[in-house]
Amino acid sequence: MNHLQLAFRNLRRRPTRSILTVLGVAIAVGSFITLYGLSRSVNENVQQAFEERGTDLTVRRRGIAEPFGGTVPESIIPAIAQIPGVAAVSGQLLTFAATDNDDHVIAFGWPEDSFFWSSVPLADGRLPNPGERKFALVGKDIANTLGKHIGDDITLLGDKFHLIGITNYSSVINRNAVIASLPDLQQTTFRSGSVTFIAVRLAKPTDQAASDRIAKTIEGLGQFSVTRSESMLKNDSLVGLLDAVSSSMAWVALLMGVPIGWSKERIMGALVIEGFLLSALGSTLGIMLGIGGSRLLSAIPAIGHYIAVRPTPGLIVTTAIAAIVLGILGSFYPAFVATRASPAEALERA
Repeated sequence: MNHLQLAFRNLRRRPTRSILTVLGVAIAVGSFITLYGLSRSVNENVQQAFEERGTDLTVRRRGIAEPFGGTVPESIIPAIAQIPGVAAVSGQLLTFAATDNDDHVIAFGWPEDSFFWSSVPLADGRLPNPGERKFALVGKDIANTLGKHIGDDITLLGDKFHLIGITNYSSVINRNAVIASLPDLQQTTFRSGSVTFIAVRLAKPTDQAASDRIAKTIEGLGQFSVTRSESMLKNDSLVGLLDAVSSSMAWVALLMGVPIGWSKERIMGALVIEGFLLSALGSTLGIMLGIGGSRLLSAIPAIGHYIAVRPTPGLIVTTAIAAIVLGILGSFYPAFVATRASPAEALERA
């Protein structure tokens, strides 16, 4: 009887233990994929939302802990626009607003001359006319959720806005956002003369040296923090906390799930193969659970309206490999114990 045959025989002899071990590995792998995928998705979705509107640099107030907290005075925009290498500048006010039926949406306030308007993908309706006020454009997903159509009214923080367009962005954040006039949203939120971010489009976005020079120049104008869109939330404390908590929970789940359940009374070859088989089966089931858990999170309105939790193939493969390696390593100690007994005794107990 070779090692592989012995490993399969041991698995069949103790079906309850084998099933529980596979389930333990599966839950660990599934939890890791779902939790770690959630933390990665926050950064990826915010980055996609900013890049989709053509933002190269984002200016916000320095030292603000909340991702979308704090305000920046609009008065700084003309000075930024005069910096060599800056192609366009736009303020943007962002707020979470209660709307019809007490649903909550992300609302963006854009000025009339914002460069954002030139890249708005319309699924239906039109863009605002010069000087038009109290209008709203809504993302395709939130329009379906709220049952809104062109010509309807939508309520934001108690004020009514007339729906003139439905956008068809790719990012989940933009698909669930409402766009209004900046002066209207400033009035509604009592933030006259202020924006949440200042978006900067560069003349040469791939020129890293020019980008760094422009960022330093802007930071020299006051208490501002300047980041590229791909690192928008890199140093944010709340997002960092989410990453730390979800990553820690994920690793604890993985480490607790994969080394359990192996007998201490098998010879080393069979134990190692058995550990590999159990981990491989558990990882396969865990991948399915992780993908299912990610879709479940995305289906929850409070999460899915802002974040699409999509584990990447790299994350799935890495997690599966880690689980299998840990499973094999977890079998070495009982294998070592088993090899200290005589071969006849070890085979008799196996």
